Amino acid sequence: MSFLRSAVKHLALAGASLALLASAASAQDSAPREPKGTLTIGWAWDPGTMDPQMHRARFTQIISHAMRDKLYYLPPPGLGLAPLVAEDVEQVDDTTYDLKLRQGVKFHNGDELTSEDVVYTFERLWDPATKSPRASMGNMANVESAEVVDRYTVRFKTKVPFGPPNQAIPGLNFAAQEIMNKKVDGARALEETRTAAPMGVGPFKFVEWTPNQRVVMDAFLDYWQGAPGVERIIWRTIPEEATRVAELLSGSVDMIYPVTTDFVDQLRAANMKLEIVPGSSMRMLQMNVREGSPFADPEVRRAMNVAIDKDAIAEHIYRGLAVVARQVSGIGQEGYNPDYDPFTYDPEAAKAVLSKVTKPIEMLTVPMFELPAQFIAEQLRGYGMNVSTKIMDTAAFNAAVEAGDFDLALAFAGYGTGEFVGAYYNNHFECSRLATGRIRTGFCGEDLDRKYAELRRELDQARWQEKMDEINRELTEVHMPWVPLFIEAEVWAMQPHVQGFVGSSTGQMFDLHKVTLEK
Repeated sequence: MSFLRSAVKHLALAGASLALLASAASAQDSAPREPKGTLTIGWAWDPGTMDPQMHRARFTQIISHAMRDKLYYLPPPGLGLAPLVAEDVEQVDDTTYDLKLRQGVKFHNGDELTSEDVVYTFERLWDPATKSPRASMGNMANVESAEVVDRYTVRFKTKVPFGPPNQAIPGLNFAAQEIMNKKVDGARALEETRTAAPMGVGPFKFVEWTPNQRVVMDAFLDYWQGAPGVERIIWRTIPEEATRVAELLSGSVDMIYPVTTDFVDQLRAANMKLEIVPGSSMRMLQMNVREGSPFADPEVRRAMNVAIDKDAIAEHIYRGLAVVARQVSGIGQEGYNPDYDPFTYDPEAAKAVLSKVTKPIEMLTVPMFELPAQFIAEQLRGYGMNVSTKIMDTAAFNAAVEAGDFDLALAFAGYGTGEFVGAYYNNHFECSRLATGRIRTGFCGEDLDRKYAELRRELDQARWQEKMDEINRELTEVHMPWVPLFIEAEVWAMQPHVQGFVGSSTGQMFDLHKVTLEK
């Protein structure tokens, strides 16, 4: 637990300013190395597609990123953005940004990456005919166009000011979209791209994909950061965690992900290496504030915020592999203040209010949160509330909460880029999203939206931080549509001979080209 708390403190400090790392992705290594060995990874998923624009799944993006680099990325373990195949972004005016590309970056077929490929990638993403589920990510709705300036410069125009580059880059989605090859992908039909060999500029080249069994990729020797440390990666789909653990212990795989608290002690006892990183996905109770719900009353929402023993959830259910969330902004995210803790667990104060709630409450959640949901329901029943839990598959859960057909839901919200300004606020609080079903709680505040608009236009960093702090405080302790609960750790386990792997707070597996096998 002390390790995780220390890591959380480091992540919070590193992410507080979201400073863009100027040179986290360096040029090719001065001493070229020869890839050696096969890294076999046992994990829970199948990617489902090779098209980097036709999914919203983290595990699909992990596969995609290994073969297709992005403009920017999130160097592990933290949340600060760094340029990848981009070199820099210059602000031309309030709504115009010029992105400069690295020169000499090669696709797997030898083509050089140019601005034509970047413009093609984003225009394909935005094209209504593509029907990409990623087209609405970040602040894409307010991006007007991307156009070629010269071979290595792309001009992005926005409909509204995005602020200085360090604030604009997350909203422009540069860290969420792998770059495609205009010549190769542009010649393919949409459905063909789902199964065709990806043509990227990433460290590994596609070999084969056997759905629900494995993905195989080989080292790209001309990778712009230098040849990877391993010759081949095999991703084996092993849905059952007990089977993944057995495969690791037998030596059939080199690494497994994800790892839950059920197996951590066993893996430690077997001298497996564990990589533990604080996550970047807020787990919270979402309260429906619409008329007719008990949670339309702010005093009930305030009582809910002092009613849950969050420390017990982190310590006993997650066995120390989770940290308590105490504000709407997540650890390491924009607006997060490690000294801000407005609510103290107070069962007596909670009972004085919640005992008067007579309506039966059904708490909706998904299977992965069944245990904390049961714990929370039991606590609320102890205050006199009539609370039951309903475990639903993800699709049914999303449909119910997005329709507003619930009172209470144990849900989550990711903040993988570390941004608050952009997708996080837009998707969960901005009034314009009520009509789309994105704001599940039904809460929005027009006055808060005005403050948010001012924040987006603010160029002075000190004033920007003051306005960001104010929005975080108002959401956390004035409007209170959520009860922030906890943030789980991301855990990988691997053989001792696996060297150079650093886990990401987003649950991604970046920088795999740095991994070596020291058998």
